[in-house]
Amino acid sequence: MENLTLSENAKRFMDYAVDTLNAMDGAPEHNQSQKDEVTAKIATLKSYLDKLESAYLGTIPLEHQPPVDPEYIAAAGHS
Repeated sequence: MENLTLSENAKRFMDYAVDTLNAMDGAPEHNQSQKDEVTAKIATLKSYLDKLESAYLGTIPLEHQPPVDPEYIAAAGHS
């Protein structure tokens, strides 16, 4: 499995989105093969978007958890 950075995922998604848009050009005149190609590209694009979302969520900090109470640490014998 690829482990791309957030910016790499964003670039891949955007580049593929442009390719997908180009494949959609002339849609009213598309034959079945062209329709199948565009449908496959859209499915791949959705997958890339999911990976982009995961990469984004992996970069944001988790919700702040309050630090451990210093009195608890002292009571446990740590300082």
